[in-house]
Amino acid sequence: MEILEEVFLFFQINLFDYSIKRQIYNPSKIYIIDTALGNSISFKFSENIGHIYENLVFLELKRRNKEIYYWKSKKGKEVDFLIKRGLKIDGAIQVSYNLNDKKTLDREIENLLMAKDEFKIKYLTIITEDEDMEKEI
Repeated sequence: MEILEEVFLFFQINLFDYSIKRQIYNPSKIYIIDTALGNSISFKFSENIGHIYENLVFLELKRRNKEIYYWKSKKGKEVDFLIKRGLKIDGAIQVSYNLNDKKTLDREIENLLMAKDEFKIKYLTIITEDEDMEKEI
């Protein structure tokens, strides 16, 4: 995997934890530089547009030189991206291709709010294909 990272085919991000040991021993999330390549070499039988969309958001964050992690709460709630600036978590981002289902919207908001409470985050974002709105929570 390191060779693939060195030639910039894949990137991985770690789980955010203040303990470096826990960061190392938890699984990384893998993102690919070329989503078409990823689709052609994967063994998936159906296209997962949500993962592709998340991958595109990751690539944009990487292009902007953000320090990126993912986070999982003790209750197993996951936030797709935490943005770290200096020693502080500066933002949290959830990516969901479609928020038409109220359960999905509620889950994404709940996960962001858990991260907000945990890290005192000021900026929370949900990126989706089919919505264009700002909401104060």
